[in-house]
Amino acid sequence: MATRRQFIAGVGFGIAAPWLVFRGRSRGAGRSETGAERQSALPFRAVLPGVGTDGPRPVAILSQREPYQGGAIYVRVDHAEAGVAKLFGRAAVLSQGAGGVEGFVGVAVADPPGPTALDLAVTDAVGGTFRFVEPIAVRATRWTYDDIWLPPPDPNSPPGPPLEPEQPRLDALYATVSPRRWELPFVIPIELGGEVWVSGYFGEQRSFNGGPRTGHHGGTDIAAPIGTAVRATNHGTVVMSELTLVRGNLVVVDHGGGILSCYGHLSERTVAVGEQVRRGDVVGKVGSTGLSSGPHLHWELSVAGVLVDGLRWLDGTQGF
Repeated sequence: MATRRQFIAGVGFGIAAPWLVFRGRSRGAGRSETGAERQSALPFRAVLPGVGTDGPRPVAILSQREPYQGGAIYVRVDHAEAGVAKLFGRAAVLSQGAGGVEGFVGVAVADPPGPTALDLAVTDAVGGTFRFVEPIAVRATRWTYDDIWLPPPDPNSPPGPPLEPEQPRLDALYATVSPRRWELPFVIPIELGGEVWVSGYFGEQRSFNGGPRTGHHGGTDIAAPIGTAVRATNHGTVVMSELTLVRGNLVVVDHGGGILSCYGHLSERTVAVGEQVRRGDVVGKVGSTGLSSGPHLHWELSVAGVLVDGLRWLDGTQGF
């Protein structure tokens, strides 16, 4: 691969450019060349302010270019030190990885289908800035729907603790970006099969007790017997572990790089805030706490504040 020094030397020095500084070197008799000059084998060296003079140029790689609503794109930019990806005006910070930066861009349920562009702005090791405008096309998702009937509260049950809705706090957590902990692949919190099955899909529109079907379900519901172990979908730090109004006993794990997962309706929480967990570690047990019609896990996955379909992260259909 050609270095930037070799690239600059080949773009045509006959064009006048006042911001180009040329440093010539004499080839007169009796003058010995330095090791760097011999390696370069170029008659001139061009210095562009703000642009590195050596090293490979960044290269952008996308896992897919036709994501569904509620899907995600894995983005990697080789030979970069920092970067931000933008889609529909939302920014997702890329994290350092092997040979460059990488991360995920979420497609929201309400993002319009059709052609658009993913905008990448990156910086290389010597401060050079580069921009990539990558064409993509969002595909429409056919959302499922469900009619849910919640029993009235038991008048004989003791009153629970007063609780505020947890959504504002979750929104604030989902907007944070911490140092990366995640590693591919992500895993399902409970293995499917037998008494364990998907009882509610991400994005589905729901009716409660005969009301209108509205909104989009923000996670995946996995029905399982009470007490079934719930495992972290990836490495991370526990940033929330408490009883909440809607999701009941709730655990949130921050995987870094703007990726967080949430586990709700637990009968028991087995981790505390600040604990470090590894992919597959138990964070709680299935229950039916909070606003729930039966034992199940509510599993959410957030990418830079955008809720996405966790099941799509498991089957390779998104290219990662």
